[in-house]
Amino acid sequence: MENPSGNSSYEVHFPDLDLGEDDLNDGRFKYLNISIFDHWLTEEEAEDSRITSYSIARSNGQLHEYMDGEKKFLKLYRSLSRQGVVCNRPGPLRRIDIADAELNQVFINSLREERLMDVFFVSCKVRALGRYDRTDLLIIEDAAFLIDLKEEIASVGLFVLNSDNA
Repeated sequence: MENPSGNSSYEVHFPDLDLGEDDLNDGRFKYLNISIFDHWLTEEEAEDSRITSYSIARSNGQLHEYMDGEKKFLKLYRSLSRQGVVCNRPGPLRRIDIADAELNQVFINSLREERLMDVFFVSCKVRALGRYDRTDLLIIEDAAFLIDLKEEIASVGLFVLNSDNA
């Protein structure tokens, strides 16, 4: 698919990445793990949490608390969508220029671990990969946006989890 300028493919924003095999600390990527939790949960904390996922929260009668965290992610993702989003997953690969109902559903399905997203936010040159346990991965294409991105993450009430990368 061509971008509006007609000179390159959207695919450039989605280099192959096997999160089970590739080492994100090998210097190719600047990245952030963002979460509703303020630290990486231990195995015991994850097992004890009643809001680790939508289905767990629903079965434990904790949907209200779960939704508080989901709203934070949605606020961030809608804000980052202001100049459009290139959506790789779910397919087909396409550009979505406004934060509409389709894009909102992509975010919600990913946050609820129904269909994990792989999107690129044009405004800040960030690829977002939906992950599990209320934590998503942001891969930063242009480090010039890193400080502003971290501030925006904090302003919605999410946390950047410790990493040696960014």
